[in-house]
Amino acid sequence: MRRSYERILSAIHQAHLALGRRATASRGSSRRRQAEAAGALRFEHLEPRVVMSASGLVPVGAQPEGPLTGKIVYTSGGHGWQWSTTLGRYATDRGDNNEIIEDFGNQEQMTYYADYLLRAGATVVPMRPVGRQLNEVVLDNDSAGVTFTGSWTNSTGSVYYDEDYGVGGGGNADAVSYRVASINATETATATYTPNIPQEGFYPVYTWVADGANRTNQLYRVNHSGGATELHVDHRLVGKGWVYLGTYHFTAGSSGNVEISNHSTAGGSVVIADSIRFGNGMGDVVSGNAGIGQPGGVVSGYPREDENSLHWLWRAVGQGNSASAVTGGGNVSAPSRMAEHMNAAPFGQSVYIGFHSNAGGGRGAVGLIDSDQFTPNQSSLATYTGRQINQDMQALNGQFEHNWSTRTTHTFSGGFGEIDEGASAEMDMTIIETAFHDSAEDAQLMRDPKVREQLGRSTYEATLEYFDNFGGLTAPVTQASAPINVRAVSAASGEVTVSWSAGPTGVFGQVATGFMIYASTNGYGFDGGTLVAGGGTTTATLSGYDPALPYYFKVVAVNAGGESKASEVMAVVANGGVQRVLIVNGFDRFERTQNFRYPYAHTGDGLVDRVWSRYNNSFDYAVQMASAIHASAPNVAVSTTSNEAVISGAVNLANYDAVMWILGEESTANDTFNATEQTKVAAYMAQGGKLFVSGSEIGFDLDAQGGGAAFFNDTLKADYVADDAFTYNVAAAAGSIFTGLSFSFSSGAQFSNLSSQTYNVDTPDRINPLGGATAALNYNTGTGAAGIQ
Repeated sequence: MRRSYERILSAIHQAHLALGRRATASRGSSRRRQAEAAGALRFEHLEPRVVMSASGLVPVGAQPEGPLTGKIVYTSGGHGWQWSTTLGRYATDRGDNNEIIEDFGNQEQMTYYADYLLRAGATVVPMRPVGRQLNEVVLDNDSAGVTFTGSWTNSTGSVYYDEDYGVGGGGNADAVSYRVASINATETATATYTPNIPQEGFYPVYTWVADGANRTNQLYRVNHSGGATELHVDHRLVGKGWVYLGTYHFTAGSSGNVEISNHSTAGGSVVIADSIRFGNGMGDVVSGNAGIGQPGGVVSGYPREDENSLHWLWRAVGQGNSASAVTGGGNVSAPSRMAEHMNAAPFGQSVYIGFHSNAGGGRGAVGLIDSDQFTPNQSSLATYTGRQINQDMQALNGQFEHNWSTRTTHTFSGGFGEIDEGASAEMDMTIIETAFHDSAEDAQLMRDPKVREQLGRSTYEATLEYFDNFGGLTAPVTQASAPINVRAVSAASGEVTVSWSAGPTGVFGQVATGFMIYASTNGYGFDGGTLVAGGGTTTATLSGYDPALPYYFKVVAVNAGGESKASEVMAVVANGGVQRVLIVNGFDRFERTQNFRYPYAHTGDGLVDRVWSRYNNSFDYAVQMASAIHASAPNVAVSTTSNEAVISGAVNLANYDAVMWILGEESTANDTFNATEQTKVAAYMAQGGKLFVSGSEIGFDLDAQGGGAAFFNDTLKADYVADDAFTYNVAAAAGSIFTGLSFSFSSGAQFSNLSSQTYNVDTPDRINPLGGATAALNYNTGTGAAGIQ
């Protein structure tokens, strides 16, 4: 949950303990599920200070290079909302199976896969929208927000994109199809697409350019809230549809943009400025009994991400081509037909992988082969994907809620219209059935974001194996795992020391050869990064930061495979202050029972699981904490650490005047405070340290479940009363540090973008003060406090 800590934290020097509610345990209830559907309760939202340019930041970064640089991967998630002539309404292809709607899960799995591909250097072409962003801004070359520098000429080419779909401008298509600039070894011309972003958040960004032999490896510069990120798309090899440029954080308004540059030494002769898309939006293609795009149809009213591929592609074909001719007018074959329409790369430089989940009895992953019209190496591609997933997941048995299937048969042959392009196909294609949604065990695994992450990674590694055998790669390296045990310590004024440990290897990834430290002034948009060479170097002191600002850091591992996923986000105020505060992030829980419960009217309780990682646990809650501390006490020096670094002894609590411990939804499965943490915190408190703890299941874990009742009673001065307050509303106790603040915890329903998500505070403990402590927050009903001091 995100809410204001500004006034709460002004009292950190008074408070010995406050068990406030930032998050909750993973155990759900019918009340919780109904509340999520009904809508979120009000809460205060403290945004971190947004600084578009600050000292110490690296202004420009780039897409990582890796073994997939120069390769084009087309990918899709099967099914989605579409018109049903039988039902006379929009319907999903698959219903609720063990809290999963396959149609939604396929798009979510595609999103995890796309992230791995981008970090391995690939050009990613999705046949459904990536991620979750209901807002959209689409800019064409003649839109008001597009400006040009240098020499550009107008084109009247017949194949182009029109944001009005050929009916704008008083009923006429664009007068200028697109604009053209000659390439140059130095940048002499740019086209800048500046959207008016309606709401702060994370936006997937796409480009639309018609491919052609005179194009080049075109440079895109995405200017987001953290700086600039540069990517290249070779439009000699791909075009005539939306190409994914990545997902970036944008503030509301017009401070961000995408630039197209004429800088190129990669051959060809021109760059093209046509259309740029920010966000995915809501569906606007009509369907009805007469078919898609026909008179008399209606729009779905659903997000584009949840509609089937055909609806997304119908809007992606552009002018000069018939959407019905390109897609075939049906959803099953539309993604692969669109992939071949967009592809201009030679065989072996591109590939198509679609995602589905299975049914009919069984467990585990299966790669599909069309028995009649198979592509040249389809059998191998299907084997690589099915085998990689099954073997990786079997190697990880014990890491997840259930062990994986013992399956050793990794493929299945049949008739599959999505991949039946035959021997003359422009690329190899397969579908991966990730697991069986009609198996209770597999369904629970697919609802776990950790499993979805691993399935994405395994499919990416299978993609490497395919290109190793058929695309000219030689023993490609896989990405390393994310760094762990991270901490960022405020050193001298303007200096920050960032430390970490290398993540595990083996099935988790190959060895890191270096690390990148990314910095930010808002915690969501990050700069171009600072390289720390050497896989054995796990600490770096950086300087030049403004001592008057909070900064935020994350670390990724690098090797020849590209970049790993990022560590959790750490916050620092490097002002050299005498008073020192440490933020400890102990919220590690990341599992299916924290999922967003999505309204779906056509099932028993009207809700199903969605696997959206940032909603589940965004691992950046130090942003709100540090922002609030700094707003209240700007002279305090702030550092951040993972709780694992406290456990290992790498961070000593005694070095800090106050400790702010984030526990979120941490509970028994992950330990709120394990035995080592209890010992260290008790010693710190005995020496006069000041502690602010935020979490909703501390009492349940320590007292009710026996995880440390003595620590809860004697050190934290709290007594457990009940597991669920059955309310979201609290009020400050008279005379407490919270006096004057209004509280209401989120039900988690208001989840429109991935920046201001509010996860559900479903079962907050009721507690009572002990040993001289007093109530600080009270629930609006029943007995027991919501917080003590």
